[in-house]
Amino acid sequence: MQKQIAKLHFITTYNPGKSHLDQVREYCAGGGNWVQLRMKEATAGEVEVMARKCLSVCMDFQAKLIINDHVDVAAKVGADGVHLGKNDMSPAEARQIQGDHMIIGGTANTFEDIQRLVSQGVDYIGLGPYRFTTTKKNLSPVLGLEGYQAIIKQCSEAGISIPVVAIGGLGPDDLKGLFTAGVHGVAISSYLVNQEQMGIATIQLLEQIGRHSSANWMKTK
Repeated sequence: MQKQIAKLHFITTYNPGKSHLDQVREYCAGGGNWVQLRMKEATAGEVEVMARKCLSVCMDFQAKLIINDHVDVAAKVGADGVHLGKNDMSPAEARQIQGDHMIIGGTANTFEDIQRLVSQGVDYIGLGPYRFTTTKKNLSPVLGLEGYQAIIKQCSEAGISIPVVAIGGLGPDDLKGLFTAGVHGVAISSYLVNQEQMGIATIQLLEQIGRHSSANWMKTK
């Protein structure tokens, strides 16, 4: 079942001045419609409490809520899906728990990772990191633009058309190159959270993504 995958994914992160809930409110108010709640140091109970609050906001704005890692929490609160890292539950096992209607994303660093995830039925790939980022521990090798170009070319040659979302220290200046390389979308965290007016920054990002992804689509016609 083909699912609609957004071109801008926002991933919440710990910030002493802005709670996960505040981040979600500001992002959605700026027109963002895809939130991944990521609370790596929290207990499942803490994630569940925050997920219920964030889901209420997302429903008000008709945005999708994806829970990072906690498949059980996603099922319990009725989130739209889960995103699984390389050391989390397998997508195949998560699909058994979640069912076909739930969105399942998986983290990849290589073409082989993508092949494995596609075989396990994920709906999209989070490919990265693009560059070094402080929001993630145990970082996989940095890909850079050339890494994305090479992996997306391998996907094309292998007939793999799953949406690939770039992740890892991204900002506005990276969008043109990545969309030209053929990514479906981008996942952004720290850049947005660190903006004084996060909603306005979201609007601006969405406008840029619209331009760059449309330009790339026209080139392929």
